[in-house]
This record gives sequence, structure tokens and C-alpha cells, in this order.
Amino acid sequence: MDGPPANPREGPEPPVVAKPVVCDPPPDRRGWSRRWLPVAVMLASAVLALAATRLVPPLRTADESLSDRLIAAAAPAQPQHAAIALVLFGEDSFAGLACRSPVDRGMLADIVGVLAAAGVRAIGIDVLFDQPSLPALDERLRRAMLGAPVPVVAITALEQTPLTERQRRFLDGFTDGMPRGHANLAKDRLDAAVRWHVPFGGDGTPSLPVQLARLGGVPVVPGEPFRIDWHGRPDGSTAPFPIYPAETVAVLPKSWLAGRMVLVGTALAGIDQHRTPLSSAGASTPGVEIEAHVLAQLLDGRSSPRLPFAGEAALALLMAAAGVAVALAGLPLWLVAAAGLLVPAAAWTGANALFAAGGPLVPLVAPSLAWGAGLAAMTVQMSLRERADRRVMMQLFANHVSQPVAEEIWRERATFMAGNRPRPQQLTATVLFSDIEGFTTICEALEPEPLIRWLEGYLDAMVHIVTANDGVVLRFVGDAILAVFGAPVARSAQDEIDADARRAVCCALQMGRDLVALNRRWQAEGLPPVGIRVGVHTGPLVAGSLGGLRHSEYSLLGDTANTAARLEAYGKLVDARTSRHCRIIVGDPTWQAVREQQAAGVRCTALPVGEVALKGKVKAVRIWLLIDDEDADSRR
Repeated sequence: MDGPPANPREGPEPPVVAKPVVCDPPPDRRGWSRRWLPVAVMLASAVLALAATRLVPPLRTADESLSDRLIAAAAPAQPQHAAIALVLFGEDSFAGLACRSPVDRGMLADIVGVLAAAGVRAIGIDVLFDQPSLPALDERLRRAMLGAPVPVVAITALEQTPLTERQRRFLDGFTDGMPRGHANLAKDRLDAAVRWHVPFGGDGTPSLPVQLARLGGVPVVPGEPFRIDWHGRPDGSTAPFPIYPAETVAVLPKSWLAGRMVLVGTALAGIDQHRTPLSSAGASTPGVEIEAHVLAQLLDGRSSPRLPFAGEAALALLMAAAGVAVALAGLPLWLVAAAGLLVPAAAWTGANALFAAGGPLVPLVAPSLAWGAGLAAMTVQMSLRERADRRVMMQLFANHVSQPVAEEIWRERATFMAGNRPRPQQLTATVLFSDIEGFTTICEALEPEPLIRWLEGYLDAMVHIVTANDGVVLRFVGDAILAVFGAPVARSAQDEIDADARRAVCCALQMGRDLVALNRRWQAEGLPPVGIRVGVHTGPLVAGSLGGLRHSEYSLLGDTANTAARLEAYGKLVDARTSRHCRIIVGDPTWQAVREQQAAGVRCTALPVGEVALKGKVKAVRIWLLIDDEDADSRR
């Protein structure tokens, strides 16, 4: 058909679709917070984990107990210090004695004499002389301790030891002139386990191990409490310490004792027995053996193998960072849950192997908590962010997209979402603009209530057609519908852009076809039948969200959207129709894309309208009128 003149009267001004606005963007405070949020979560997780393991009693107990189990089960096989031996009063020792408490002072005097004659380096007696026995025996023991050719250290009691004034006077008098050391053990308030040693009392009194270590030539000892380095597992051929029953000392070969520091004490059930990391299955450790462990540690110059706090803090930060990184990776939930269990399990296994091989004892309760906190907190944050993004997208696109498009939008959200709103992007898409012919006359003829009910029925039917063809309805302008095919997920290939154009044309054709049944129903209800004009154009666009927090819309900026609206308005000047109730005008890019896909099932042809100058455009635009072949077949 012949086209209209080049500069026709274009009729009433169509609604303005969008006008580009150029301005400096505001500071992206939300983007800044998102960038720093993982760092904040990592730091908070590590700090909270470290604080919890020290301030929350169950967690602190778990931390210490797990370290205890590791010490008891996996400590490297090492013999104790060869220069230390123990002489213990056990049940068999007391079998032939008339008195169990206080310990027979005559027998102790004999043991001191035998040990001195054997050439020991020093003797430490872990027996508290806080009450008298037979005066002759007391004096005999005192003379033996003071007159021994080797140092003999007696234990004293610190202020916190529950003794009467009479007991303290006797203790001070009995040990006057002897080197002394306290035997008070530092017990954890949570589980009464001995893990630390206090080298000096509040009044400066050294402990028994510290006094013996000084006599053994150790020039410097720690001034502050320190963790005990337990040697719980011998090498298979050596006991933790050589232990000799008190009743056998007199018959021992002198070579077994010569040059050693000997601790003398008791090993009786329920007396001076304490829980330590070496305790297993409810067993306890005699106090004198604990003193021997501390003495060996001082003589060897060893420190606790437990990783210091700085190392534990660094590990907690690393584990928290790993948890945050796993959450940010966007893995499936089941994989995140599996990692949440497997990573700590691997860390514990590695820590056990490292300690068993002679490495440091790595406390993993705080790092494990930091891992879990970082993973959980960041996962929750990602979920909340995802929910916020979904809410924003649903506000923009809800009820206006098909399920496949909705799934594609959500699947590709990372490519066009930024700061809880779609980021501006340049894309090529097809815009559809439709309008009802003679809508003003219809509005004047109907009352408000039937008008709104009729218009809602029309718009609902048209929106259904748009979404069925994978289009996105952006807005209604009265009776007009603005829809886009190929947004918000940008197309990367020409065949995808052409497919969007084909879907837009199929949508426009279906609109006209469905009006046949709609008009029939409306006429039966006494409502006016209608026809529509549709403009379709394919080209470049800038798409993004406009507005603020209270109201925002996904908008199309650029010439393509305006051209689609101008094509719809130009349809008033075209006499021929696409079908009985529809007139569809398309731009040349759209028709060229559809023409190449005729085999894809688009049943239409096109008549050239010509090169026309649309309002607001400097260059003429080649446009086409579509002819619905399906409608033509139905008329024959």
C-alpha cells in the first residue's frame, strides 16, 4: 500500500514514556557498607568467639577439657626429666606403721639419711609439718633435715591455706632455718583441675618446684603463673618418673638415686589427689607428682605447648574469614551445611596430628566458634540481602512477568542488581506500547464503577498475554500499556534480541485476536467493544530504577521507548488494519528481526507504510503495518 505523506498531522500528543535525566549520583553509602560488611562480620565473629571461650563458663570448660583430652591422648612419647625421682608413701608403706597421720617422722628421718648418703642433689619433702607427733621423732627429723649434706626443702603454707594459728606456729617453728617452698596448687574454679602453676605466693614465697629449680642451677624462673607442660606419655620404656615406695628406699642401689632431685610425698586414695589433664576415667594425680612435672619443666626450660593467645586470635580471624568467604561464594545450602561440619572436623584432625608430631597444642574451640559465627552470620546476611533484593524486584516486576522471566531475573540478579536496586545498564530490547481507540469517548459514556470494572478486565487480559510471551509490563498510563521484551536481563547475542522482537510481535497479534472474544462478552454485558493500536520498536535503551526509597519504578530511557509510543500514535493515520480489532505499527528493526524468523511460527505479513518523520525525531523512520494472517484466514 502507499504510505501517508512524509509530514502528516500526528493527532493528539501521546503520553511521554520517559525523559533522560543527567545528574551526579549520590554517594553509594549502601554499597560502601556492603563492601565492608564481610570484614565487620569476620572481626566480630573472631572477637565474640575469643571472648565467649573465656567468659562463658560452659565454653571455657569445653575449651580446657578438649585440650586436656588431647594432652592425655596425643602428647608426644617423651620420657620425663632423668634427674627427678619420687619416693612415695603408699598403702603398703603404712601397713607396718602405727600412725598414718602425721606421717611417721622417724621413717622420714631415715629416708633423708639414706637419700643424702646416696648422693642425691636435693630433697623436697611434700609433707606439711603442721602438727607435732612424738617429740623425739620430731626432733630427730628436724636434725636430719638441717644437718643433711644436701639441700632439703620443706613445704610451707600460704595465707589462703586453711590452718589454725596453732598449726601455723608449729609449722613455722619446725621449718625454721630450712629452705622452704609452698605447695599450694592453682585449681580452675570451673572444674577444679590443675592446669597452671603459681611460682610465687602473694608474700613472695617461692613454690617447692621453684625452690628446688633454684637449687638445681636454674638462674631465672617465671615470675607470673604459667601453664604446666605435662609429659603424660613416656616413650614406652621409661616411666613418667622413677617412683620408689618409701619402704624400699633403704635397699635401693645408690646409683638409682645419685645425682637426682628426689621428691618425697604420699600417694594415698583421697589424700592430696587432684584432677589434671593427665586424669582419665576419673583417675587423679598425687600432688607430689604435679610438683615433679613443674620441676621438670623448669629444669628443661620448657613452656606450655599450647598456642599463645596471639596465635589463637590469628587462627580465629582466619577461620572467621574462611566462614565469611564460604558464605559469600553463593554455594547451595546443602554444600554450605556440609562445609560447616567438615571444615572444623578437618581442623580438629589436623590439630591432633600436629600435636602428636611434636607441634604446638592448637586450641580450636574459639576458632571453631569463629568459623561457625562467620559462616552463619554472613549466610543470614546474604539471605536478608537476597530477600531485600527479591522484595525490590518484586516491587518493580511483581504480577507483570511470566514465571520463566521471573526465574531468569532472579537467576541473573547479580548482573543487574547493585545496592538493592537495578543498576543502570545499556541494552537492546523491544518496546511495545498499546492504546485503546476512542478511549475518551468510552470514558464519557460509562459511569465510574462500570468503567473501572471494564478497564480492569481489559488490562488483566492484556497483561496475561504479555507475560505469556515473556514480556515485562512496566506501567499503565490510563488505558495504555508499556511493556518491554529483553529486559531487565540484557541480551548478549543477536539471535536473542531477534527472539525478543518475535515475542513482542506475537504478543501484539495475540492482543488483537483475544479482543474478538472480549468484545463479544462485553457486548453481551452492555459494554462497548473496543479496538487497539500497538506500536512496537526494537533498539538500544538505558534501563534502570528511578525514584527513591518511598517510590521507585523500573524505567526505560532513550529513543526506542519514545519511538514505540510515536508508532502507536501514528496508527491513527493508517487506514488499513492488522485485524478486525487491532492496528499494529512496527519499526523496521523489529520487522527485519521477525521476517528472518517466519519459520518460528509468526503468522503475519507486513505492508510498508513508508519513511515517515515522527514527532520529535530528525530522521525519517521506516515503518510497517502488520497483517495478521490468522485473522485473514478466519474471514475467508
